[in-house]
Amino acid sequence: MSTTTATTVDHGATYSDLLIIQGAIVFFLQVGFVSLEVGYGRSKNVKNILLKNTVNILISAICWWAVGYAFSYGSSAGGFIGTSGFFHDGGLGAAKLWFYSWTFCLSTVTIVSGCLAERTSLVAYPVFTVLMASWVHPVAVHWAWSRESWLLNISSECRFLDFAGGTVVHICGGLMGLVGAALVGPRIGRFEEGRAKELPGHDVSSVAIGTLFLWFGWFGFNCGSAYVYMGNMAAAAAEAAATAVAAGDTSADVYATAAAAVSAAVTSGASATLQPGSTPADRVALNMTLCASVSGLTALLLSSLRSGTVDLCVCCNSLLAGLVMSTPACGFITSWAAVIYGLVAAALYMGGTRMLVRFHVDDPLESSAIHFGCGGVGTLMLALLARPTYVQELTGYDCGGLVYGGRKGAILLGLQLLGIVSITAWTGFFSVLVFYLLRRLGRLRVDQVTELAGLDNMEHGGPAYPEFNLVPYNTGSAER
Repeated sequence: MSTTTATTVDHGATYSDLLIIQGAIVFFLQVGFVSLEVGYGRSKNVKNILLKNTVNILISAICWWAVGYAFSYGSSAGGFIGTSGFFHDGGLGAAKLWFYSWTFCLSTVTIVSGCLAERTSLVAYPVFTVLMASWVHPVAVHWAWSRESWLLNISSECRFLDFAGGTVVHICGGLMGLVGAALVGPRIGRFEEGRAKELPGHDVSSVAIGTLFLWFGWFGFNCGSAYVYMGNMAAAAAEAAATAVAAGDTSADVYATAAAAVSAAVTSGASATLQPGSTPADRVALNMTLCASVSGLTALLLSSLRSGTVDLCVCCNSLLAGLVMSTPACGFITSWAAVIYGLVAAALYMGGTRMLVRFHVDDPLESSAIHFGCGGVGTLMLALLARPTYVQELTGYDCGGLVYGGRKGAILLGLQLLGIVSITAWTGFFSVLVFYLLRRLGRLRVDQVTELAGLDNMEHGGPAYPEFNLVPYNTGSAER
């Protein structure tokens, strides 16, 4: 099989209609994100949180349709960026691919939004949303997932691996959120006299419900990606057979018949895989479940031993850290490796949140530590734990992690490092640029009066829970 045709999106491939359902499940992540952020926020800012997340959905859809999808998967200009398919109308493959990939873009934007909650000016959200959905995320996607990108064409023996978005979603979203949280500054009262003070959210039930909604949506995120890989490999088999037939190899007729069978299987949601009766999606579901469960339990146990209390929020956030950790890897690793990933995710979450406090970075949801830290390390650990047979099954490249031996493990390590550093530098540069400019223009943070009174009272016509409101408000701007 030709490895050059094995890519994350091939516009000539036949993809399962399950992608539409999987995309809808990924979209359901937004319910989880909103519920989680509302729970961690205070009651005086609930309307603001709901509105900004809703508007982000609307803006990102238009941006992804106009330019984002084209920059991601259009004909490549020097391996850097796509240059065709603007204002998508089917020219870059079926609309289900646009829809499914848009939900990934939307998730990336929402990660940033959570890091800036409760003190950021409303005008800042559309600005960074447009930048992320139209430029930062699409270019990163092109590098990591377009078969013509410079990153995927460095080596003929192996390729950069990111199963479902450890870099293009979680590093992009987590790092931009971290930079934004650092530049906007902490909420009033979060750090006083050199000490961190808790600003508890108003509804821990929303936190728990949101976490479970996110877990549900994540199955579409990761398992849905398996169907994209399966469609690509079927297309690669058909292309290889067609090439052989054109060259006069009559024995390839049998191979072409087999390729057609694989393509038909993909269309119906099944695939010819290494294990009869199984699909890569089965393995993905198992691995991400194990990773999340191990991470959640490990962090909960360690936290309770240290503090003497059993903290629901620690359990929820470490569970999410496990899901992030599984995202770049769940299709390429075994179940025992998923357990290792879960243990590492718990350690990264606990260490990352302590680092945020140490450097006085106020991230109300701890999203930057969860997404940036676990997304990057999860991608890097593939250089150790990626199973060669799984990598070949999904990409066509016969290479794997260092624990499986061989020179190709070292090549994979170099590629993973290069991909992580490149996407981190790309995202970091534009993150600093946009938030620094917003701060210089006085458009990044609300004034002190607005923050103390609550964004709902001052900017959104009153509180989300008027019967419990203790702060006078008006719907005009005269008093401001």
